[in-house]
Amino acid sequence: MADAFQRLIATGQRDRGDDFDLTGYTLLVNSLFSSPASIIPGGIAGILTPFLCWISTGSDIFIQLTLLVALVVVLRISTVITYRRRNHAHDNYAQTRRWDRDYFLGATAFSAVLGYSCYVALVHTDDPAAHITSVSSTIALASGYVSRNAGRPKFVAVQLLTFCVPMAIGLIAASNPYYKYIGYFAFLYVAANIAITNSLHRNLLALSDATKQSKALATALHSQNLTLDAALNTMIDGLAMFDRSLKLAVSNAPHSALYGLPETLALPGTPLTAIARFLVERQVISSEQLRDIRSALVTVQSTQQAASQEVVTRGGLVLVVTFAPAAEGGILMLTEDATERKRTEARIEQMARFDELTGLANRFEYNRHIDEAFARLERTGETFALLYVDLDGFKQVNDSLGHDIGDQVLMETASRLRSAIRSNDMLARFGGDEFLLILPSADHAVVTAVAQRMIDSMTRSFDVDGKTVYVTASIGIAMAPVDGASSADLLRHADTALYKAKSAGRNMLMFFNPAMAEEMMERHEIEVDLRKASVDGSLELFYQPIVDLKTQVAVSREALMRWRHPVRGMVPPGVFIPIAEQSGLIAAMGDWAIRQACKDAAGWEPGISVSVNVSPLQFREPRRLIDTVKEALIASGLSSRRLTLEITESLLIEDNKLTLSVLEELRALGVSFALDDFGTGYSALAYLSTYPIAQVKIDQSFARDVHNSEAPKAIIEAVCQLARRLQMNVVVEGIETEQQRIAVQLLGAHRAQGYLFGRPESLSNLKQGGGNRSVA
Repeated sequence: MADAFQRLIATGQRDRGDDFDLTGYTLLVNSLFSSPASIIPGGIAGILTPFLCWISTGSDIFIQLTLLVALVVVLRISTVITYRRRNHAHDNYAQTRRWDRDYFLGATAFSAVLGYSCYVALVHTDDPAAHITSVSSTIALASGYVSRNAGRPKFVAVQLLTFCVPMAIGLIAASNPYYKYIGYFAFLYVAANIAITNSLHRNLLALSDATKQSKALATALHSQNLTLDAALNTMIDGLAMFDRSLKLAVSNAPHSALYGLPETLALPGTPLTAIARFLVERQVISSEQLRDIRSALVTVQSTQQAASQEVVTRGGLVLVVTFAPAAEGGILMLTEDATERKRTEARIEQMARFDELTGLANRFEYNRHIDEAFARLERTGETFALLYVDLDGFKQVNDSLGHDIGDQVLMETASRLRSAIRSNDMLARFGGDEFLLILPSADHAVVTAVAQRMIDSMTRSFDVDGKTVYVTASIGIAMAPVDGASSADLLRHADTALYKAKSAGRNMLMFFNPAMAEEMMERHEIEVDLRKASVDGSLELFYQPIVDLKTQVAVSREALMRWRHPVRGMVPPGVFIPIAEQSGLIAAMGDWAIRQACKDAAGWEPGISVSVNVSPLQFREPRRLIDTVKEALIASGLSSRRLTLEITESLLIEDNKLTLSVLEELRALGVSFALDDFGTGYSALAYLSTYPIAQVKIDQSFARDVHNSEAPKAIIEAVCQLARRLQMNVVVEGIETEQQRIAVQLLGAHRAQGYLFGRPESLSNLKQGGGNRSVA
């Protein structure tokens, strides 16, 4: 019959009622409009698909696609409503064809827009939530087409192609190799569903034809039933048809297999009540599920509208049962074994809501829970706390030991944090090494206790692949609604408290207070002004002399960065340098300091060199640092022997291989190095022999009591003796009195720096004062 339809349409014989089964064609078209209950949820799901992608990615194209899908859905629903309000008993072919075409155009537009949305999500975003949402929605909606539009297999084929081909192309074009395999699999998925649709379509037509002609073709009934059984039994889904008295007319083998029915209950004429009694007695389904099925049957018979019911058997099968009205008041029952599909959908949902590595809730799930917490707060007044947890030292573990070790640390961290919280607390991985904890119904004391347990759980070492790793936790805490009436405010204030906890020494907890916000605001203002100053030339270099203790003559000057703020006045380096390091400005400021210092020193007396401090963060861009030094020396014409770069011990700890390679390349240019603030950090003497250091600068804290305390004397003397053997200079910082100068000179120091010899001065003051070459 389907072939006849296609031949007639292809040859243009559309108005010849003698060769064309208009009644059958009308029924097929009517089947398209028989289930608005499935079109509306499908349309809502289609609207939500690009909308959720927009929420996840923020990309404007998804909100445009959302509006486009919504327009298509409204037009489709309008078409369905218009169709169902009219009597189509006397429709001619042209009218029926028009409804057929309108449904096809609406469904094709709907699938094409969503197919394109899936393609955009896969190809133009790297957002896992957008990928999962788009692919799962495409698969779910495409699967729905097979059963809903089986009456028009050509429609299903076109819609599956417009749905799934963009998804397949997007998956194949994605950078993830696993996506490519799924993309190729999608073509098989389309082909299989088209085949299933065609088979179902043929079977439905054959079944309908057999029922209508049963009285007239009684002698051929047995042969036709054999053919029908063969066709039905090749179906994947179970199928059974009941007459108006709910007695079995026909069923296929998958139907009996899915429900475990014996042959005696698969015979024509078997009452549905007998089948239902068997299923309940054998505990295949429960009595509650049976009541739901009976209710669905009553609804279908009274409304002549299809209805679906999901049944979970005691054996664990998930069956989707669809009841549709059949000829002469009968019922057509289709049963899909959706166990694997539901399991796949559950896995997809798990991936969408939970972090794959740690199993904790992800950012999307956190947003849902925080919204629920605020809704509960508004509804019942139940307060809660938000804890922002960040790992201390994790980046160093990740960089030095690799991401595999880092991932294992994160998994163990998640386990420890879970063990420290209560059963009703919601812990989420917010990203990287950051975690968020929502504590409902918690006062200050409870929050403190939970947070401290979390911190204590992290103090134990991690044993990963035979390596011992230490990672601690800092926690910032904000209480709702006192510290924030919205999720964004609460998170921002918890983050502010976390920043204070880290600034205060890490491995501790800190509650938010308004003073922190004011301090962060001031810090932000300083950062904004510092960015402007680093561009408009408001930064300056002051120079402090370093003298030879034997000759009392300045042999070098240290370049010290100064910032003269138009409102705040001179901002201390201890304030703006950390902000520059944390905001990423230090690289540009450091480049400028090297270039300016070389330019200034080129105009000094030939015997005086210049020292420039280099932040450890500048070594994270080694090529940039090396190129900056080269360019500064070439542009200024300064001899590389007159340039000393001062580094700190923290640099030597972070990544000794990279640091050593950079120092060696710079030393090859003729640049020398000084180890600054020696004695304030780890103070490993091994650094002096491992790295190409020409000068050691002993921190000023040792000079303060050198003339009346034995401990600093011993340290300075030991460093001087070691430096002499390694042919290094020793500079003692912070010399302010003649007594201190004499003491450090007697202990073997070669050079000194401090207010006794001169304060830091601008270049113009140095020129006016004659350069302070001799300070004796």
